[in-house]
Amino acid sequence: MSQSVRIQFIIRCLNHKGGVSLNEITSAFEVSRRQAARDIEYLRDQMHAPVSYNWKTKKYQLTSIWESYTNTDERMIIMGAYLKSLFSKIKLGKYFEQEILTSLYSGISDDVRRVLDRVEYRSQNIDVPDWETLSTIIDAFSENTCVEIEYSSLKDEISERTIEPRKLINYNNTWYVIAYDHRREDVRTFHLSRILSARTTGEPMTHDIQISDSGYGIYLTGSLAEYRIRFTGNAARIVSTQVWSSDQKMEYPGDGSLLLTVKSASIEELVPAVLSFGDEAEPVSPKSFVDSYKAKVRALAFREGLSNQSC
Repeated sequence: MSQSVRIQFIIRCLNHKGGVSLNEITSAFEVSRRQAARDIEYLRDQMHAPVSYNWKTKKYQLTSIWESYTNTDERMIIMGAYLKSLFSKIKLGKYFEQEILTSLYSGISDDVRRVLDRVEYRSQNIDVPDWETLSTIIDAFSENTCVEIEYSSLKDEISERTIEPRKLINYNNTWYVIAYDHRREDVRTFHLSRILSARTTGEPMTHDIQISDSGYGIYLTGSLAEYRIRFTGNAARIVSTQVWSSDQKMEYPGDGSLLLTVKSASIEELVPAVLSFGDEAEPVSPKSFVDSYKAKVRALAFREGLSNQSC
C-alpha cells in the first residue's frame, strides 16, 4: 500500500478512534514499526498535525482540533461527486476518468466506500469552453505571449483586441479570462464564450497585473473594499454554510441573524447576490453599497409597476 493510503488510515484513527498505535499501523499494512513511525513523523513535520504520544494509552493522539484534516472521507466523497458531474459534461475518456476517481478514493475507508453511489452532484449549467480558444489561452500562458481576439459584447458589438491573458477562472459555472487590454490600457474581464476567435501574436507580455485571490466575485483587480450584509431567517441558515470569499467574516448578533463581511472590487456583483435572498438580506455598509442596493430595488419596483399596468 502507498504512503497516502496509510496516511489516510492514520488520520481516520486520530479523528474517529481517539488515536492510533504503531502496532495498529503495522498490522493494517504489513510495514515495519520504523516505517509506521516515519508516517507519524511525516504527519507531524510535513502536514503540521498536532499529534503526540500518550504514554497512558500507548497511542499517538491529537492534542487539539486539526481542522484541515477532519472528515477527510466525507470531503473526498463530495469531491468525487463534483468530478463525476464534470465528467458527464466534459468527456475525458473512461480510462482517465477511472484513474482519477480510483486515485481519489484510494484512501477512503471501506465502510464509506460502500455508499459512494448514494452521493450525487447535479448542476444544470456547466460552461463547456471552446477548446480551440482555450488552447490558445493556455499557449499564451506557457509562451508568455499576447493574444489577438475578436470579442462580442453584451450588445453584440464585435471588436478586435490585443490582450495579455493572466488568469483563466471559472466563476458561477462560467469561464472568464482576466487580461490586460491594450486597447483600454487597463485590466479587463472577458467572458470566454464571447471570444469569437483567438491567436497568439508572438509579442511578449509586458504589463504586471495584481490579481486578488481573496475577494468576492469575478472582478479580481483593483482595490478591495469591505462590505457587510445582514441575513435573517432561512437566508441566515443557508449563508452560514457558504464560502463567499476566503477571508470572509461571520458574526452572530444573537437575534437569529447573520452578519457577513466580505471584500470585493465591485458593488455591481454584490447587489444581485443580496437581491437573490429577497427580504431576508440587506446591505449594512458602506453607504455606497446601501444606496446602490436601494436604487436597484426602486428600479425593479418601478419595472414591476409598469408590467402590472400593461396587464
